[in-house]
Amino acid sequence: MNAFKGLLWKDFKTSSIWFYGWIAIVFLIFVIGLVIGHYVHEPSVTQIFLIMIGVFHFAFLPGIVCSMLRVEGKTQLWLHSPHSGFKLLLSKLIIAFIYSTLSLLVVDILGVLTMVIFQEDSLFSYWPIKEGILFNLGVTIVGLYFSGWTIFLWTLYHSLSKYPSLKNIRWIVIAGFIIVYQSAVAFLMSIDWVERLFFETFTVKVSSGFFFSVGANEANAGFDAEMIPFPVMPFLFEGMIMIIVFIISCRLLDRKVEV
Repeated sequence: MNAFKGLLWKDFKTSSIWFYGWIAIVFLIFVIGLVIGHYVHEPSVTQIFLIMIGVFHFAFLPGIVCSMLRVEGKTQLWLHSPHSGFKLLLSKLIIAFIYSTLSLLVVDILGVLTMVIFQEDSLFSYWPIKEGILFNLGVTIVGLYFSGWTIFLWTLYHSLSKYPSLKNIRWIVIAGFIIVYQSAVAFLMSIDWVERLFFETFTVKVSSGFFFSVGANEANAGFDAEMIPFPVMPFLFEGMIMIIVFIISCRLLDRKVEV
């Protein structure tokens, strides 16, 4: 356990500069939103900027993971590491998840401040606590999904360097793999019984969408009252795929991939 904590600390130290830089960008965008909102006499513009920052978090999480992988690639530390590929990759996912969670918390706090300061001009006429939680959860899940694929494609790319005949065409192999995978999924979804299994077997009721409107002196946003069935099976399928590709990534890394 102490060894794994040391691994977490190492990943934190090698990636913290990216996190602090991102937080600085968040505050900069927030200030820009305040300035623009003051200029156009629409304080709710600041909340629009915060929502945009929140959406960008789906790319922030895999971006942090990618930066840590690049550092490992340059230093070659894991070639001599006693840790398994599972621990090495899990450590990076945990640190990236913590960064993303803290960043979303900062955005939430800024959002609360804008609702307190600009109560009469807020996009929401109520405290969107449930919506905020679901939004953060959704963005985090999407971020983890892309992080899983980032790790897999990165380890696969560098694993191919062990084969001289493929070393110079690794990008073509990776692109081919992506095309084949997407084509296979599209083919499966085109089969009637598979489509029914995925989109009709297990559903939950969710809002039909998010609305946003801006007028001359007002702005409004929220979730539609109409509820529609939302399929859960595709997400369970993608979750299973993520577990599989993560296991494969760990196995590839255990072979001491040299980058």
